[in-house]
Amino acid sequence: MQLKYPSVLASFEQITNNAKGKRIALFLDYDGTLSPIVDNPDCAFMSNAMRAAVRNVAKYFPTAIISGRSRDKVYKFVGLTELYYAGSHGMDIMGPDKQGKELNLFQPATEFLPMINEVFRSLVESTTDIKGAKVENNKFCVSVHYRNVDEKCWATIGQIVHKTLKDYPRLRLTHGRKVLEVRPVLDWDKGKAVEFVLESLGLSSSDDVLPIYVGDDRTDEDAFKVLREGNRGYGILVSSAPKESNAFYSLRDPSEVMEFLKSLVAWKKSSSP
Repeated sequence: MQLKYPSVLASFEQITNNAKGKRIALFLDYDGTLSPIVDNPDCAFMSNAMRAAVRNVAKYFPTAIISGRSRDKVYKFVGLTELYYAGSHGMDIMGPDKQGKELNLFQPATEFLPMINEVFRSLVESTTDIKGAKVENNKFCVSVHYRNVDEKCWATIGQIVHKTLKDYPRLRLTHGRKVLEVRPVLDWDKGKAVEFVLESLGLSSSDDVLPIYVGDDRTDEDAFKVLREGNRGYGILVSSAPKESNAFYSLRDPSEVMEFLKSLVAWKKSSSP
């Protein structure tokens, strides 16, 4: 794995050359990609300019938001009916609202809901005394945020989560940016969600499809990997610092993501007959 990836803005022509005659499908993470990473996860709002950029790009390319948040929560933040939404790391997928109908509802982890709720309540209780800790119920996974916790207490949080999970062999722990995530032991992740959405769009077995996935977190690597291994599209890592990734290209921050979305629209407009 490399550590540095060429900027997708500097390599834009390379991408558009490769996209000639192909249909682009766009996949976007939410936190840290469309919105800045903030101290309080409830306040991770995207700007109106970013919303306009996403709305515009979705007019030309099928677009999906794939987030670790619950689908309802990420939908509230974005608020655009014309997109696909995959919440809980792709374990809760809904297609665009066509004539008031929600399409392709897919929830491979429904049986885990009572277990997830139980763990959520238990973790809320056992972290009450840790200042700054926030436990978030993301429907099919539980996120324990420690971004605002004193570094001295990070190990304690880890211990609490590990101890809680001892009683739940069917749940596993993954790590994100200053967050511990409790998820079902299920062969499903953001990479599988990308494949599912492509299939729903009738694009999974076509050679003329170019999926592009933009994300900033460790969980996005599953999607980058699917695209790299299938040699069928591009992962774009959003990061201001070099880090190991399966991505092909990079963008520094959400403002560069917005520039990239605008460039895609401008290119599509100018290349359409």
